[in-house]
Amino acid sequence: MSIWLPDVTGRSGPLYRAIIEALADDVAAGRLPVGTRLPPHRDLAWRLHCTVGTIARAYAEAARRGLVDGQVGRGTYVVEPAAAPRHLHDYVAARAVEADGVVDMAINRPSGDLSSPAVADALRRLADRNDLGALLGYQLDGVLPRHRAALARWAALEGVTVRPEQIICTVGGQQAILVTLAALSRPGDVILAEELTYPGLKVAAGLLDRVVEGVAMDGQGLCPDALDQALRTTRARVVYCLPTNQNPTMVVMPLARRQEIIAVARRHGAVLVEDGIYAFLAESPPPSLWSLAPDCCVYLSSLSKAVAPALRVGFVAAPEALVNRINGNVSASTMMVPPLLGEVAAQMIENGAAEAAMRRQAAEARERMALARILLGEAACPAGPAFNLWLPLPPPWRADAFAAEAYRRGVVLAPAGSFATTRQVPEAVRVSISAPPSHAALRSGLKVVAELLAAGPDGGGLMV
Repeated sequence: MSIWLPDVTGRSGPLYRAIIEALADDVAAGRLPVGTRLPPHRDLAWRLHCTVGTIARAYAEAARRGLVDGQVGRGTYVVEPAAAPRHLHDYVAARAVEADGVVDMAINRPSGDLSSPAVADALRRLADRNDLGALLGYQLDGVLPRHRAALARWAALEGVTVRPEQIICTVGGQQAILVTLAALSRPGDVILAEELTYPGLKVAAGLLDRVVEGVAMDGQGLCPDALDQALRTTRARVVYCLPTNQNPTMVVMPLARRQEIIAVARRHGAVLVEDGIYAFLAESPPPSLWSLAPDCCVYLSSLSKAVAPALRVGFVAAPEALVNRINGNVSASTMMVPPLLGEVAAQMIENGAAEAAMRRQAAEARERMALARILLGEAACPAGPAFNLWLPLPPPWRADAFAAEAYRRGVVLAPAGSFATTRQVPEAVRVSISAPPSHAALRSGLKVVAELLAAGPDGGGLMV
């Protein structure tokens, strides 16, 4: 057993994150070789003068990042790093070699440049105006009323009816998550989420010193009984979920299940934070949680997936009692949403260009899904259009090994650990079919995935 003591001096943020950073530095520098057994939770907690829970949280997150592995009865060990990026926050480095032929199938993003002409038109119109001065100063209330009204119109396209006064404009969907969690919880609180969820939630929760705990899912989304048990045992009062085209599984929660989840939340006095970022892709989806229960729900979304990621305009729809609190968090973090971006978004929503871009993205998603069905089969693909596939792997494949081998062959995938909120990480990968810049690149990437599935983990070296 190692007598390792992490050097946490000079590191900002919560202690558990400082421990993880120190661990990563020591592994990278060779001070903790592969196979090194880390100190038991209680021993390290005593030496760092902190709680056992802090050490447990650090070790759990280190395992999700692929730095260590824990086994009951054997302790926690440093493991061999995978050849491919293990998590989405490690993905940027992989992008550097994309020009050399690597196919990006890790990040969900709008396909190609379908929205470029509409954005270019909006920018030209903006440049020709003689009232730009009104958009170049501070907006001390955070957003222009017209921009708020435009976002209410956008929400309606996602099946959410909301008054403009209930809209908080944000710098993209990520800030929408951050300011909502900050308004609804306190440091140290538990945030419940699906056992597989959007990685940005975990980043936001970590920044705010909240703890994300996973709730079991099935083919219909969150399991009501599991949610009831989690709310009872953790005393959490915030539940984040993506009921429509869930990321990463692309499950669409049916109406009856939504009603059950709402009933559980109401019974415990919990708030459902509904992320509708992929709702525009669903064909005839059930009513949003917000539509069914605006009294116990907060809805958030953005234009990032439907129009363009760089158009950093998102929103939160909240009950009136929460609007000032959430809006205050926007002011505290960015003072305001940049009015120029807000104006571009508002113009595109008002003249129908944003909706047209959204329809083009949905149509492109259908075409790409049809290609995926040809190359991978119906069973691997969602029924409707989606930005990604969720691919459970056949034994004996392991997710990290599959992603590493795909990476060796020029395809970047996202293994399940990126999305896991529990220690029970499935052997699966997310395959983004929206990310490749062309159908040819998509076909090339899917062929690699299909070949790996057919060959198995020992098939790469066969000579026939």
